Amino acid sequence: MNNSRYLREADFARLSYFTRSGLFGAIHGLGAGMVMAACTVRYRRSLRLFEMFEIRTRLLCWDDKAFYVEQRFVAPNDGFVCAVLLSRQHIIGNTPDKVVQSMCKRKVESPEFPDEVLHWIDYNDNSSQKLRAESGMVHSKDQ
Repeated sequence: MNNSRYLREADFARLSYFTRSGLFGAIHGLGAGMVMAACTVRYRRSLRLFEMFEIRTRLLCWDDKAFYVEQRFVAPNDGFVCAVLLSRQHIIGNTPDKVVQSMCKRKVESPEFPDEVLHWIDYNDNSSQKLRAESGMVHSKDQ
């Protein structure tokens, strides 16, 4: 399994997860959209040709702009996590809070952000600021 295949399989699994959980319907029902804004993969052990694997997807938390999703590629024969993918799913035209509220019919607070997600967000923010500075663009952190 090569690196691009992990991303492709994770994409299909995310679509399935968002559809089965009702989040996709809630996003669509609000006239909003969703796009991947960032993704990081940590490879721990190779999956060999024809080796079975499971993808375990879970919504970790959300902020005012995006959902943060973890996906694990697990070898079912020994339960080893072969790869971990973290993605930021940006909501366009609405907010994650409103999407969850529409789906659950009540206000729901985001779970606490895991430390690794907070570090990853800081990394992405710092990278964006550096790239803006290199290109001569001056924007605040919120833009």
